[in-house]
Amino acid sequence: MTEAFASLFEKARLGDNVARDAVYKLAFYRLKVIASALLRRERPGHTLQPTALVSELFLKLHRMEARILSEDHFFRISSRAMRQVLIDHSRAKKPTNTVSAERIPELLLAGNGSAASPETILAVKMVFEKLRAMDATVAETVWCRSVEGLTIHEMSQAQNREAWRVRADYDFGLQWMANQLKRYA
Repeated sequence: MTEAFASLFEKARLGDNVARDAVYKLAFYRLKVIASALLRRERPGHTLQPTALVSELFLKLHRMEARILSEDHFFRISSRAMRQVLIDHSRAKKPTNTVSAERIPELLLAGNGSAASPETILAVKMVFEKLRAMDATVAETVWCRSVEGLTIHEMSQAQNREAWRVRADYDFGLQWMANQLKRYA
């Protein structure tokens, strides 16, 4: 069975549809057991099901250049490939907690009733302190616009600067903070 399986798999890899279907049917149930075991080790509520993991595996195996030497070799490669599929799936599904520049004013104001997580609010405040240490004027502009609600015109008068400079500092400050917050995500 071992050499026959390897030969059948090689034919399938080279494009023989009958061989591909035979390999799939022969290997499916054993691969599904392996996939189930791998998924039990994953976090609860994982979105991939064993059948989907096996299907992803076959797509991955089809692109592989490795020559299958035996049935045992096939299942070892398959197990490793399924673990890689799970890793890739996890990376792709990683929750994005990135904070856009548009949300920063809301998060600077955030109190206990905010929908944002405490970790996100803390990260925004830490990044704001880094901005203040880097450029106090930009930080003051962001704070006055975001928290105190001053308009660009009011800021321009209060800081005795041109309105375009105030706007530029505000936009820069928000964008800089958003870029820094990507590191916390």
